[in-house]
Amino acid sequence: MHTLLTQEFNSARQELLAYLCRLVVRPQVADELLQSTYLRCFEARDRLPDNREGVRAWLFKVASNLAFDELRRHAHWREVMLQDLRHAAESSEEFMARSSALVGTPETRAIAREHLLACLACTLRNLPERKAAAVLLKEVHGFDHAETAGILAASTTQVKNWLQEGRAFLHARYGETCALLSKTGVCHQCVELDGFFAAGQGSPLTAGQDLEARFAIATESREQPWGAWHSIMLELIAQLD
Repeated sequence: MHTLLTQEFNSARQELLAYLCRLVVRPQVADELLQSTYLRCFEARDRLPDNREGVRAWLFKVASNLAFDELRRHAHWREVMLQDLRHAAESSEEFMARSSALVGTPETRAIAREHLLACLACTLRNLPERKAAAVLLKEVHGFDHAETAGILAASTTQVKNWLQEGRAFLHARYGETCALLSKTGVCHQCVELDGFFAAGQGSPLTAGQDLEARFAIATESREQPWGAWHSIMLELIAQLD
C-alpha cells in the first residue's frame, strides 16, 4: 500500500500542485498543502483504495479538504484582486526590477495563458470553496459528477447545482470585466503582459472567447503550477490581506 501511494502521489504531483494553485492561488501555500497531502494520506494509508483511480481521487479529496481549511482561515478576498495586485506590483521598485529581468525569457513566453489561469483562479476565489472546487475538478481535471461528489463529500445533485451556479457566475463576471470579451470590460492584463514581456503570443483566446475556451486552456495546463513571474506576483497577496 505504501508503494502504491508513493507511486500515485508522484504521478499526480504536478496536477495536484496545479489544482491547489488554482484553488488557494498563493504558490507557497499551495506547495505546503501538497506536502501535507502526502503526509495526511500516508498516516491514513490503511484506508487506501486498492486501485489507481481510487487513489487519485483520494489524493484530490485530501488536498481539497486541506485547502478548504486554509481558505476558511483566510476568508478575506478582494473581488478585484488582480487589479489591486497590479497597483501593488507597479508601486514596488524591487518587483518591477525582477519583472524586467524576465523580459524575453522562456519563462514568460506563455505569460498571457498563465495570466488567464491566474484570472480564473482569482475569480473562482469569490465563490464558496466547494463550489469553486467542483468547477475545477469537473471542468479542468476530468472527474465526472459522481467522482466530484465523492471528493467533495456531496451529492451528485449538489455538484450539478454548484457547477451550474459556478459557470453562471464566471460567465457574468467575465462579461463585466474582461475587455477581450466585452467592449465595456476593464481588464486585459493578459495581453498587456504579453507585450511587456515581449512574448509575441497575443491574446490567449484565439480559439474562442467563451468560458469553454478558458476551461480548455486550463485543462491543457492542468499539470502546470504558477510560472516564475506569477509565483512572484501572487505572493504580493499577503501584503493586501
